[in-house]
Amino acid sequence: MSPLVASTPAPDKGFDPEAEQEVDFARYARMLARRWWLVAIGVVAGAVIGYLVSLGGAKLYSATATIYVGQPYNGTTPIITQQTNPSMIGQIANAQSIDAKVATKCSTKAGKVTVESFRKGISVQKVATASTVTKSLAAVNPLVTLTVQTAKGKVAACAANLLADAAVAGIDTYPKAQIASYKKHVAADSAAINAINAAIADPTVAGTDKAVLQQSLRSDQADLSTYAQLLLVAKQVEMPKVTIRAGAHQVSAQSSRNTVVIAALIGLILGVLAALLWDRLVPRVSSRNGS
Repeated sequence: MSPLVASTPAPDKGFDPEAEQEVDFARYARMLARRWWLVAIGVVAGAVIGYLVSLGGAKLYSATATIYVGQPYNGTTPIITQQTNPSMIGQIANAQSIDAKVATKCSTKAGKVTVESFRKGISVQKVATASTVTKSLAAVNPLVTLTVQTAKGKVAACAANLLADAAVAGIDTYPKAQIASYKKHVAADSAAINAINAAIADPTVAGTDKAVLQQSLRSDQADLSTYAQLLLVAKQVEMPKVTIRAGAHQVSAQSSRNTVVIAALIGLILGVLAALLWDRLVPRVSSRNGS
């Protein structure tokens, strides 16, 4: 006799998992279609709540000053000093002693101002340009923005402008000395040229002496031209300056649009869940109220 072998039921050829999934999805779609108003209520309610929340959010005022840090030269050769390091602006702007002076000066323009009211809102950032990706000295980024955010617009603008002025004053030592030196050279050359021209015009001066004076005149004129050009470069290129003064504008602590979108999305999710669970939850609630 052959051993008994337990027969296993043949799989049902009519079972199709993908078809079952399609049936489930179709059922969910019908449930959402029947309770579409729950989804709509969820989206609208979420958007309204998000909008109201954004209106109640704290408002801030922001003011930004743009600083040109300058590029110092030794004659015609660019050099590296603390002025060429944009981080120096941040160090000055966040110094406790500087902030205290700014708070005192701003108090006369915007009521009582404390250091704490704006110090946490100070930010300094280099203005990005294509040249900043290189390592050469000529590619040093000369522009920096200094921003102050506070709860009062007048304080933001006053603090940003005074901090920018303090930052410029803290890094302009070298170009100021250069400018003073070049001015002395220009004044000396101008005085020498005037004296030589007067001597040449003097009829009592001998002709041979005038020939010598002509040579000295050309030398002084060339020297004057050189130092006048260096003085122009020192003023326009080397000297740091605040190129754009700060003006306050109101900003939201959080984006109203983003708040509304996120709240509407949450409302959509809750509305979908309510539509899918409606047939389960409502009978239970009804039975409890009836018991």
